[in-house]
Amino acid sequence: MAGEEQATAGAARVREFDAAWPAPDGRTVLVARSRLLYLVRRLDGAMPVWREFRNEGPSVSRAAWSADGSTLALYLAEEKKIELWKNCQGDPRRVFTADLSQLGERVVSVAVAPEARVAFLATQGGDSGTLWILQEGFEPRMLLPLGKAGELQFADGVLYAADRGRNEVLRYSGWDTTPRVETLIAAGHGLADPVGFALLAEQKKLIVASAGTSELLVLNLRTGLPEPSVPLAGPPARLERLGPAPLFALDGGARQPPALLYDASARRLLALAE
Repeated sequence: MAGEEQATAGAARVREFDAAWPAPDGRTVLVARSRLLYLVRRLDGAMPVWREFRNEGPSVSRAAWSADGSTLALYLAEEKKIELWKNCQGDPRRVFTADLSQLGERVVSVAVAPEARVAFLATQGGDSGTLWILQEGFEPRMLLPLGKAGELQFADGVLYAADRGRNEVLRYSGWDTTPRVETLIAAGHGLADPVGFALLAEQKKLIVASAGTSELLVLNLRTGLPEPSVPLAGPPARLERLGPAPLFALDGGARQPPALLYDASARRLLALAE
């Protein structure tokens, strides 16, 4: 178990790794090498702390942090399961495991609430996708059909979901009582194939990477009105936040260094030299 391992400060114990998933605050990252998992903390300090998270078990195909960095969802593709862990800034503890073997679709995106109270899953079949909810003690439950599964994010008790097939970003709440689904931005706003989106909490804005129109669309969440878009030279491949600052990678795969960044605070594009 993770709580039985010792933390080690100093030089990196893993110089090459298979994947890394940073927490939203940029101070902690989950690192995978083969079937080993490490939590690296205090990245903003002079001496990061490495802690063995798990020393055996199936490989992790995808990981998702809660917005506060306290909780992790680990997708184990070989096992067709998702593990939910909480207290990841202290002594991590597994809360529950969800069996996905009956879903029959490819996992595209995962989002999790703090304390693993609930998690969400977007999956893709041959012609359509599905939005699922995962809760302890229950089988995965379908919430919505999707045209084409896209990114998920959970913030302030609300789920945000991109549907790349229907060209929209949705806000979903009240799943346990009175479900409410709102379309925040859609094709009528000029959205085509949302490959990623970001929530800027302080500015109350939603930024969406529109691959079909090669631009970033900006929605004011206070007013519900669009703001001037940011044109791009070509279609973005993603909109991935890099640390706590409003800096986003727009191109390249998850394991490739980006060549183009977007600074949301200054509303400008930054091209990186090769």
